[in-house]
Amino acid sequence: MAEVSEDDIKNMAARYQEFQRLAETLRQQMNMVQASITSCDQAIVTVNELIIASAEKTVETMVPIGFGSFVHAEIKNADKVIVDLGAGFSAEKTVDESIETLNRRKEQLTKILEQMNASLTKYIQNMQALESEAAKFQQPGQA
Repeated sequence: MAEVSEDDIKNMAARYQEFQRLAETLRQQMNMVQASITSCDQAIVTVNELIIASAEKTVETMVPIGFGSFVHAEIKNADKVIVDLGAGFSAEKTVDESIETLNRRKEQLTKILEQMNASLTKYIQNMQALESEAAKFQQPGQA
């Protein structure tokens, strides 16, 4: 087997650390995307429940006003929902349109999460390959 230089070992260690850093960064980003998916789910459930509740009676809710403070309010028109379109734009949509928009966004986020998961898998495979390569150099008789 060929001799392994100290530079080769340092290079492997640096590559391993880079893959670790990339994997950790990607995990953090995946957590944010997952939180957005959960938020979409929550919005869809809330809109559906709001429609059911508003058909029966006036809906009372608490509206956040900042810094953990709320005010009591009545929802007068549950037929329209303001939906964030991205890039700082929002639009008033019907309930069905808003649910459709939220479902579309959730699908997009889910695809992004799947792509990120595939990238994470590649990083982990690269790390395992480096570990395997390093283990060969540490076998008895190689020291």
